[in-house]
Amino acid sequence: MKYDDAEFYFLNFETDDLPNEAGATHIGMFIAWLIRHDLVSENLQTNAAAELEQVKSKKMTGRAFLVDLCDCKLLDDDLSEDGNAFASWYYEANYLDDYAQVFKVCGETMVEFCSVADTWKNYDQLSPVLAKRFNEWQSQA
Repeated sequence: MKYDDAEFYFLNFETDDLPNEAGATHIGMFIAWLIRHDLVSENLQTNAAAELEQVKSKKMTGRAFLVDLCDCKLLDDDLSEDGNAFASWYYEANYLDDYAQVFKVCGETMVEFCSVADTWKNYDQLSPVLAKRFNEWQSQA
């Protein structure tokens, strides 16, 4: 199952001012949180151990990981059982809205949504929201 694909976003940019990778920033922040909380698949743990450690130590962003190792897609194959259960519960239902609210891009254009900088500072703003949602999901399980 595919949760998200950056191609959808970069094919819908209204300007050439953004690189294609900008369509992967929001997905990358989500997968970075999953990586940092050990919610990725055994396959990724085995085949991308060095890159996972780079994300955990904030030497590689989640977007770079997603682009370089996941072909710009967030797939169920990349997540652990708990990672998939959380993503299924949260990603489509609330993640994009939470992301938009944190970065104040609600109701804006695709360009505005994808213009959020791929930085650890921005990730750190979003991370508490993801932790809160994860706790909500756990309390319902």
